[in-house]
Amino acid sequence: MRLYITGGTGLVGSNIIRLARQRSDIEIIAAQYGPEPEWEVDYQLDPLDMADTAAVRASIQRYKPDVVIHCAAMLDHVYMQYHRAEAWQATVNGNLAFAQSCADVGARYVFVSSDWVFDGQEPIVDEDSPPCPVLLYGFMKAVCERDIMGVAGLRYGIGRLAGIYGINYSNPSLLRKANDLGFDLGNYVIDQLSRGLIAEIWTGPKVNDVAHPTLASDGAEMLLRLAQHDENGIFHCWGNEAVSRLQFAHHFATVFEIDRRLIAPAPTDPLVLDRYRHIRIPFRIVTSNEKTCEALARRPYGLLESLRDFRGQWEAFHAARG
Repeated sequence: MRLYITGGTGLVGSNIIRLARQRSDIEIIAAQYGPEPEWEVDYQLDPLDMADTAAVRASIQRYKPDVVIHCAAMLDHVYMQYHRAEAWQATVNGNLAFAQSCADVGARYVFVSSDWVFDGQEPIVDEDSPPCPVLLYGFMKAVCERDIMGVAGLRYGIGRLAGIYGINYSNPSLLRKANDLGFDLGNYVIDQLSRGLIAEIWTGPKVNDVAHPTLASDGAEMLLRLAQHDENGIFHCWGNEAVSRLQFAHHFATVFEIDRRLIAPAPTDPLVLDRYRHIRIPFRIVTSNEKTCEALARRPYGLLESLRDFRGQWEAFHAARG
């Protein structure tokens, strides 16, 4: 299988590449935008700006992959809010170029979407629930999903993820470790706790307080399964358990055997609230992924399972780096 992946220097993409490299039947082409991997790689790198739709089409035509997994995404919500045309071109128009190009060459297209296509107001949502985004990022992801479904002849899987944390196996220095309003706080928590520092867990206002945290390697395994699946549709590839931010942090401390007194619930930083004053954040997103588990013949990790695996990865990775 010839696998073409975007966002290979990111958290999810680097984990997909790590898993794919363990298989002799997968050839990897990684579209690259920004810094190169921090060490020499044994797969093909292709410089590509996903906002350049002509370049996207040319790249897919050149490599003619069997599968494209599109992980690359803009994640700075404040920047996107004030640069909407740029964000739309890179996210929505770039996605459509990938989807149409995949249809042209007969490749399966796996698009990485988000739980933030939902507003967090429903008690529980599933793969068939209608999107109701409350911020630009979620709106663009929902538009991308709909555009994919409208491309004639395209074989596709839309894999939604949530609250990603883990090891970046390509560019560790790019790993986001700052506290923020989203549920991607796992790397912030372990960075603070591992250095004996207080991990402030913002409990509101304006936070994503309940979600399905997902270990990057676990989400990557689900996306690889989706890449080799035949069914078109939406798949919930995130962690199997919804928890609050505070529960998540406490379990982190327990699994890593770190003093739980370093976990400090706190009101959201006023400076961050001011920065996000025009941006809404989904508060509570609880979902079902039963259809996904049945289709892909795999259930993602529960929280403790996920954290124990992460501890093993964390210790092995840092031991290897000295």
